[in-house]
Amino acid sequence: MTQNLPRFPPRPTDTAPLYPADELMKLQSIMDNRQGQLPPPPPPPQRKSTWVGKALALVGVAVVSGFVWWVLQPSNPVDKPVAQPQKTAGEYEFTTVPELPEPVKDSDCAAHATSQTQAFFKTTPCLQLTRAFYTAKLPDGRTVYSSVSVVKMKTADEARQLRELTQKDGTGNVKDLVLDKAISVPPLTTLANGGYASEQRDQLVVIVESDSPTRGADALAHNKDMKKVSNDAIRLASSFGN
Repeated sequence: MTQNLPRFPPRPTDTAPLYPADELMKLQSIMDNRQGQLPPPPPPPQRKSTWVGKALALVGVAVVSGFVWWVLQPSNPVDKPVAQPQKTAGEYEFTTVPELPEPVKDSDCAAHATSQTQAFFKTTPCLQLTRAFYTAKLPDGRTVYSSVSVVKMKTADEARQLRELTQKDGTGNVKDLVLDKAISVPPLTTLANGGYASEQRDQLVVIVESDSPTRGADALAHNKDMKKVSNDAIRLASSFGN
């Protein structure tokens, strides 16, 4: 059995309204007119020229590359000669002693001289006395001690007189550092019994005395060896800075 439900007439809001075609065309025309009145949209922002960016990038790469090249360079280029300490050539290798690593200076030469040489300095004072002490090894293993004295006179003529005086026997000399008790080398009490050498350099007189505690049976041969060392030690005076 079926139920007959009552039917009701449709309400106006139950269905969407229908517009005639001519009304739709009018509405479309109105919309088109409004769109024509709107201002045109702004143009999109233009990009900067690409060559500017590329140029800046290349400059940055060049700067970084140059900095890296500079950092990686050696401190002394291979093709550039490196300054080497200069050493005057000689037959023996001289070294200073711990007791007197640097030259000693004095302006009173008479106080550090003997006999006639002392008397000479009292009447003809020097300007400065510089002395240093060195050791050297002979091929046979003997140790030789050398006292190097540099006397600065007022004139070259006074320097000549001093050298001529000290070259004579029995006229005294500038005291070596062992005789002056600045250095102790037992059993030696002086280096004057070994080998003597001297040289004049304008106002300067270089005087060297050398000896070794180990003496051979031949005194003449010993003195000859000591004199050879003294002659070679004269070159050391160039480092005194007088």
